[in-house]
Amino acid sequence: MPKIPPVPYCDELPEYFKLGETRAEIKLSNAEENMNAALSLAEQARYSINIFTQDMDDAIYNNEEFERHVFNLATRHPSAQIRILVQDSTSAIKKGHRLIRISQKLTSSIFIRNPPKIYKSDKSSFMVVDSIGTLYRAQTDNHNYNASVNFMSPQRAGKLEDFFNEAWEHGVPDPQVRRLFV
Repeated sequence: MPKIPPVPYCDELPEYFKLGETRAEIKLSNAEENMNAALSLAEQARYSINIFTQDMDDAIYNNEEFERHVFNLATRHPSAQIRILVQDSTSAIKKGHRLIRISQKLTSSIFIRNPPKIYKSDKSSFMVVDSIGTLYRAQTDNHNYNASVNFMSPQRAGKLEDFFNEAWEHGVPDPQVRRLFV
């Protein structure tokens, strides 16, 4: 994982977090705060969402509202891409994760891959939206939801996307989530 530079921390939360404008780094400490940050980022996405996750983070991404934002992005913008790198999708498949179902319907916009083995030891999780907004958790062990979100962090987003793109390029389509035609 690349070394992520610190961003100034904000003690007072802005009333509205605007993608590409709100520069404050907001610290998060629980699943609900992570989910709300992911929802806000996804709602404002214009062309891309990249997610690096251990197990599809059920508490954050498996909800109707996030699914709706992903669907809207994928169907409204023909060149939009939603890419998900998941270490292990077994649990998500068993739970009927919404992102897996929608990826099976929107196969030209939503892609799910497994990273190569050299990335398997990485315990971080992150989401990068439009190459500028980030939701970042350094450790995902034991349901650790300590994270930060920033709606205007091009330097951090760039470093995370470089890591993501490298893993994506060497990753393989997740065979567990492919659509079965009958």
